[in-house]
Amino acid sequence: MEPVFAFQFFQAVVALTFAVLIADFRRKAGMVPLINEKWTSVLQLVLLAPLFVYSYTLLTLNALSPFDLSSFGLTFLGTFIVVKAKWDLARHHTWTGFCLDTPKLVSHGIYSYIRHPLYAGVYLFVSGLMLTVTLHASWYLIVPVGLALVYIFSFLAVSASRETKRLEKKLGQEFTEYKNQVHFCLPLRKYAKQEQS
Repeated sequence: MEPVFAFQFFQAVVALTFAVLIADFRRKAGMVPLINEKWTSVLQLVLLAPLFVYSYTLLTLNALSPFDLSSFGLTFLGTFIVVKAKWDLARHHTWTGFCLDTPKLVSHGIYSYIRHPLYAGVYLFVSGLMLTVTLHASWYLIVPVGLALVYIFSFLAVSASRETKRLEKKLGQEFTEYKNQVHFCLPLRKYAKQEQS
């Protein structure tokens, strides 16, 4: 198998898996918005730009750079984290920008290492996507993707912050203790506490 074709194929499989997982826009009973729903609708539209440009970039790729392996690693790791987080959340999952009115603390699986793994996974995937686009696309494709990513990252940061505040308010001490043990998007605090023991 040619290296370029192999890269295109595996990146396409990872991107398709990621797109299917994040495209779960179903309304569930008990969901409440964290952010104005108009801004959430804008996010859903804005997500299409990077995915389309990324797909076009993969299709027109004719040579690989040494950084393409890093790009694949980021997109794969981001997708893996999103898959694991959705699996661990099960029926407690809501789409970005929403939260359950009566939340339940999920602190097992990947949530025992990362407090917001869905956001972390999206950040990693999008970083890998941007690396591929930056390395192989024209500037007139990079600019709109960059602008879309500013909106996406800002939306996710605000959403995660509001979700944390809501969980603190609804779950009280239970969530505060969890928050003090598990980092927002890196598995650092838990490991640091284990080393001190």
